[in-house]
Amino acid sequence: MNIGITGSIACGKSTVSNYLKDKGYTIIDADKLGHIALTSDEVREKLEKSFGLRIIENNEISREKLGKLVFGNEENLKILNSIVHPYIRRQILQLQEKHSDERLVFLDIALLFEAGFEDLVEKIIVVHINEKEQLTRLMNRNSLSSEAAMNRIKSQMSSEDKSKLGDYVINNSNTKEETYRQIDLILDELERGVIKNDECIRN
Repeated sequence: MNIGITGSIACGKSTVSNYLKDKGYTIIDADKLGHIALTSDEVREKLEKSFGLRIIENNEISREKLGKLVFGNEENLKILNSIVHPYIRRQILQLQEKHSDERLVFLDIALLFEAGFEDLVEKIIVVHINEKEQLTRLMNRNSLSSEAAMNRIKSQMSSEDKSKLGDYVINNSNTKEETYRQIDLILDELERGVIKNDECIRN
C-alpha cells in the first residue's frame, strides 16, 4: 500500500518521515526528486527557455535564484510546476514499482494536493501545525523575514485545508514523543488494514 505524507512548509513532515525510516519503512522523498530534477537536461532546458540564464550559477540551476522568481509570483510558480512535476511523477511511479512487494511504502511530498498526485497513494497522512507557529518555525529554520516566509507559506495550500483532505492528521505542535505516539497509532491501523486485505485476497 502506498501512503502519502504531506503538510505545508515547516509543519514537520521530516520528523514523521525520519521516524518511519528508523522503523524500517521505505520513504520516497519527493523533495529529493525535485532536486534531482533540476540536474536533468530535459528539465534544465525547459527552465532556461522559460526563465533565461538568470537562474544559472556556476553552470547549475540555482535553487535560490529560482526561488526568488517563483515565491510570491503565481504565474512563475505555475510555469515551474508544469515543468518539474511531470518529471517527479515519473520518478515516483518507478520507485513505487520497485518497492511494490513491500506492505507499506510512504511518499513524502509537500505538494501532494497542489500537484494533483493524490492518485499515486491509497491513504494520506497530513502533518499539521497552526499558521502562526508555522511562520515562526519557517523564519527561524530558513533565516527568512516575516514577509519572505509568508510568501512561501501562501504559495501552498494552507495547512488547515490540507488537514480536511487527509485520511489521518498528525498534530505536530507538541513534543516529538507525542508526534511519535500519533504515528504509531496510525501505523497500527494501516498494518492491520494491509493484513486484512491480504487475508481477503487469499480467501
